[in-house]
Amino acid sequence: MSAIYLAKNQVYHVKTKHIDTSGSTLFGILDEDDIGLLKIHTKDNPADMLTKVVSGVKFTHCKKLLHILPTA
Repeated sequence: MSAIYLAKNQVYHVKTKHIDTSGSTLFGILDEDDIGLLKIHTKDNPADMLTKVVSGVKFTHCKKLLHILPTA
């Protein structure tokens, strides 16, 4: 959610001092409403299986979200 708020309101803050918001292409695209940013709940986020330890059930669910099919 922090990234979404920063993208919508590009104000300087101590915690964002290392993020260059002045000439960023992403902020220009967001200003033109070409794309939108949405929050994805952790239960529906397939990237979790690549970034953290997940259970077998969660791993199977993430594979389904990414449309990864089992091999024969």
